[in-house]
Amino acid sequence: MIRTKNLWIIPLLGWILFISLPLTIMSREPRPDIQLVLLTSVSFWLFFLLYFLLFYFNVLVLIPKLFLKQKYVWFAGIFMGGCLAIYYLQPFENLIFKKFHTQEEPRGHEERFPGPPPRPFGENPPPPPRPASNNGTTVDFVSLVLFVVIWVVAMAVKISEQWRLSEKRVILSEADKAQAELSFFKAQINPHFLFNTLNNIYALAVSNSENTAESILKLSQMMRYITEEAMEDFVPLDDEIACLRNYIDLQKLRLNAKTSVSFEITGSARGVRIAPLILMTFVENAFKYGVSNRNESGIVIRVDILSEEVSFFCQNRVFETNIDLDRKGVGIANTKKRLDFLYSGQHTLAIEKSDEMFTVHLKLSAV
Repeated sequence: MIRTKNLWIIPLLGWILFISLPLTIMSREPRPDIQLVLLTSVSFWLFFLLYFLLFYFNVLVLIPKLFLKQKYVWFAGIFMGGCLAIYYLQPFENLIFKKFHTQEEPRGHEERFPGPPPRPFGENPPPPPRPASNNGTTVDFVSLVLFVVIWVVAMAVKISEQWRLSEKRVILSEADKAQAELSFFKAQINPHFLFNTLNNIYALAVSNSENTAESILKLSQMMRYITEEAMEDFVPLDDEIACLRNYIDLQKLRLNAKTSVSFEITGSARGVRIAPLILMTFVENAFKYGVSNRNESGIVIRVDILSEEVSFFCQNRVFETNIDLDRKGVGIANTKKRLDFLYSGQHTLAIEKSDEMFTVHLKLSAV
């Protein structure tokens, strides 16, 4: 599943980094307590609030209303207007630098005369000096750079969020499709399996077999599990194993002496949950494609329950004459989709076909 836990840590770290930048710049000041003074000043937090509001106004309003709706001219115009506003307002220069910057007077040179040196007798005094013109405007590069960074980060955050939403929609769509295919798959397999099993039970009843009542009970339990409990995303592993055991026992009713079946369970399933019919798909394929009335065959099924994972192993011979080309691989393809959705990053599936042997090894994280 998609996990969003602790996503608040990322923006928190970003704002801590933002606060540290002006503190680092002002740390060159000769005052030893300059950083503490900044953190306790109103002007510093006004500076922070300005960029905080710019960031979330961009994330919540400008990008959704303009950029994501392809109104790029308006979006670019507001960006340029913001740059001009920062250029003239100079928030870092006016709120922080001018207030806390210390001007150091040059030392080592003392004037001997309080005024200008004396002039020779009769010399006209020079004209008074013109006031120095200050036509040049100081550029607040710190504020401009922070504005551009805030803008770019806001776009990255929003675009990443949209990408995650799109990816989630695709995954949910695939999951819905997989669920629909699962329902279709069950609608196909259940009547086919039901008819064969009923025929086998009929044969038991005709022969007055003592296994008739037990077979009917197993079929009833299995059909109840498939039609009712298997609608949930996760079910107790005990129920899934019980369904597998009933299915295998009912399949054995039609097998002859040429086919051997080994079904082993190790570990405790108490408290462990699993996606329903994940294992059933591979077991059903083993009986469908790995049984022959003329050749020796064997089916090996093993479930190992560990502390943090469930390991499933299934192996059978493959008889090509048993393969229905119209339905080949439908169940396994559907199961892969369900695994990708329900166990994203928490499972490994290895399927091998060699020397007429079909092997499935599945590992799931315990839920």
